[in-house]
Amino acid sequence: MLKARKRNTMQTSKPYRRVALIAIAIVIAVPMVAVTIFVATFNPNRYKPGIIAAAERATGRQVTISGPLQMSLSLVPTISASGITLANPPGYVDAEMATLKRIDAQVALLPLISHRIDIIKLVLIDPAITLEYGPTGTPNWLFDRTVANPATPAPPGAGSPAQPDRSIALQSVSIENGTITYKPPAALVPLQPNTAPTTTPMAPTVLTIAHFTGSAASLAAPLHLTMQAQYDAAPFTLTGTTGPVSRLTGGGGGPWPVDLTLGAQNATLHLKGSIAHPRQIRGYAFDVHATIPNLAAFDPYAGGANLPPLQSVAFAAQITQSDSARDNRDWLPAISNASLTAGQSDLATWRQGLSITSLNATMTSLDQTLNIAMAGQYQDKPVGLEGTAGPLGPIIEAAIGQPAPQQQGGSPAATTNAVPRFAVNLAAKVGNAQFGIAGGIASPAMLAGVSLKLTARIPNLAHLSDLAGQPLPAWTNIGVSGLLTDPGEKGLSQAIGLDSLAVTADQFQFGGAFSLLRGKTPDLQAVINAPRVDLTALLRAVPKPEATPEANPDTNPDTPANTTPNIPPVPPIESATVNVIPTTPLPFGLLRQGDGNVELTIGQLIYDGATYDAITAHGLLHNGVLTVRPISAELPGGSVSGTLNVDAAANPPQVHVTEAAPAFRLAPLLTLLGLPNAAGATVQLYADLSGAGNSPRGIAATLNGTLGLSTVNGEIDGTLLNRLFGSSLSAVGLPASLVGAQGPVMVRCFAGRLDATNGLASVRALTLDSSRMYLTGTGSLDLGAERLNLILRPEVQVGTNDAPIPIAVSGTFADPREGIAPPGDYGATAASLAHQLGGNGGTVLGRLAQSLGIAPKPADPQTCTGALALARMGHSGPMPTAAAVAPPGAESGAAPTSGPQNLLQSLFK
Repeated sequence: MLKARKRNTMQTSKPYRRVALIAIAIVIAVPMVAVTIFVATFNPNRYKPGIIAAAERATGRQVTISGPLQMSLSLVPTISASGITLANPPGYVDAEMATLKRIDAQVALLPLISHRIDIIKLVLIDPAITLEYGPTGTPNWLFDRTVANPATPAPPGAGSPAQPDRSIALQSVSIENGTITYKPPAALVPLQPNTAPTTTPMAPTVLTIAHFTGSAASLAAPLHLTMQAQYDAAPFTLTGTTGPVSRLTGGGGGPWPVDLTLGAQNATLHLKGSIAHPRQIRGYAFDVHATIPNLAAFDPYAGGANLPPLQSVAFAAQITQSDSARDNRDWLPAISNASLTAGQSDLATWRQGLSITSLNATMTSLDQTLNIAMAGQYQDKPVGLEGTAGPLGPIIEAAIGQPAPQQQGGSPAATTNAVPRFAVNLAAKVGNAQFGIAGGIASPAMLAGVSLKLTARIPNLAHLSDLAGQPLPAWTNIGVSGLLTDPGEKGLSQAIGLDSLAVTADQFQFGGAFSLLRGKTPDLQAVINAPRVDLTALLRAVPKPEATPEANPDTNPDTPANTTPNIPPVPPIESATVNVIPTTPLPFGLLRQGDGNVELTIGQLIYDGATYDAITAHGLLHNGVLTVRPISAELPGGSVSGTLNVDAAANPPQVHVTEAAPAFRLAPLLTLLGLPNAAGATVQLYADLSGAGNSPRGIAATLNGTLGLSTVNGEIDGTLLNRLFGSSLSAVGLPASLVGAQGPVMVRCFAGRLDATNGLASVRALTLDSSRMYLTGTGSLDLGAERLNLILRPEVQVGTNDAPIPIAVSGTFADPREGIAPPGDYGATAASLAHQLGGNGGTVLGRLAQSLGIAPKPADPQTCTGALALARMGHSGPMPTAAAVAPPGAESGAAPTSGPQNLLQSLFK
């Protein structure tokens, strides 16, 4: 019976088993069949227009997928797309912001039923992203989603615009040959008025991702990252783990762990912690540790900033952000327990003679002070820096415009009381030089209420040249003190001032006060008082630029021999124009950028052996118009006064200069002009000139007014005559070597005057009476075309007689051409010669001269008396002594006794 019952039970259970097996098979097989049918019949290109439309709605940009969408037949199908581009808005340099050669995504099918996207593997091939700024300065990574869809709307059936929210999980991702290029905004270079400024492009920064992989054991497991990349061709690596990607799309909860290590040049930066809300990057807490064996190795990553070779650099800090920070205004993290140390370092390759033995900087938090201490040597003398500054939080807030976070665990008073005053007390020494800054800022968040005392004591500034990285002047026993302020407590961003300034040195002393009010129209106010300035000593102490030696293959063994055959030089092009008057635009634009009021007083200025006293100038700038009046000084020979008016608001800018200098030394003027300056003479200068233009050439081309220059009873060196007239004398066979030989030359008088009208300067007077030559001249100078049209009549003493030979000076300022003047300019020469051979009609030539109407005339304005009156423009001045060389028509007290002209006289008697 038991066996029968058992047999009946088994017979009864068999149908149930069969039914269960059939049910299980249906549950498994039907989806598999459905998936197989779906994969076999699914055409992803039906969704291509909808995908493009959704991407364009999300970005407000044109999106293109040039290749077809493809899906492989598999239980884990792979969807591929190629030729993907994301366009830039109109007006950008690059038409496309991003391109992607191909993307492959392996997607699990079953999770799609529950609106979940599980990406098993994602591969990006050749992604390229360019970050740049548009013509209005707007970066292209800011997407305007309000812009109408630039593409054609998706056709019906291409995908429903309303899609349910989907969570995305990523198990593996890889990037091959990716690039991210950042192009900084171009710098604007202002040109002349009413012209658009040009832009100067800056070098882009390129991040090249050679290989990037991220993989996880499962969709919910941490993601392991590895990357090999280059930053502007400087390699670095990134390794570590993060939380699952699903958290970035809304799935899961809890802290999202981060453990990353950045490596480069044997240095490491380790970031470990967690993020409470990884999608918003909010509520994080990280421990940061960095170790750098040699800081100089990171110079390629810093854009060639010439970093010092600090050794054994270590940095540590805790960086946190409150979980309650819910908008961009609270993004600034809290930094605590920060420390920076460096070990013994020889910095001679960075700054010659400099080394440090230790560097320590610590900061408990952003609302506490920073403590810094550094010790070392500079040129075998101690160097150090120590002191405190802080708190830094409000300063950072002012610098970036974000509120400084409150430290966790702070006292209640710290959160209710006003922000503490920023205090600084730093002292530095470099050898025997000492520097200091002490004081504080009452409202550090606004950088307002500034009162910082600056001091310096420098025995010899040149001794700091190696530390500065460039030659410095050898100014000695320098003392500096001043008070840095913000006038009106407007904040350093609005106003900066320097009060009670006092600077002393062996070469100069000056002091005063400065203030600069920033804003739409900056305003500079300054009062400068310099009791003494030894300009000669000051300039003598300035280091001269080192001449760059030219490479010589004969003396440089590393230079390869020149195998190029000798090619004769190409003759210069006749039409090529070389300008003597500079065409470089003058900085008139600076005068249109602000206002100012500057008063300058110099008690005593010493230059080139002369002392100039009581120099004063008052400059007023308003609405682009600069007026400097008066400009006055007491010179060795008398007073000088002048005015300057520049209207930079006009187009083109207008310049008006007046000058009255009845007596000043000639040597400094010759030095300024680059001429031999061995001279003992006092010069009278009068000028009233005006012109309009954006450059010196433009002003000269429109010049109007008068310039007069004169001197009497002085002495110059013959080399000056050779520089001025040597080529002209040689061109007509006169003894230039005699006139221009080195040695003292007595100048009885020199007088010159130019009258300019619209850039054409006429020689109203030109007379030189010296112990070696008597010269007069007429003609004109075309300042716009830089062309010469002069007739010079030099008389050089040969034996006991002389005769003027007219010289025509033509050509350009850069390439003057001298030669004997045309026949029409020989009248004065023949008249002079006839007078010397018997101009009273007692000789054949004398009678011939009278019959031809070229007999000598009374002295004209080209004599010293007439020329001086013209050059001085009616002002009084000293008169010349006895003649050095008798001009034409002057009587000689002694009869000639020898010379070629005696023979001519005997022939015509």
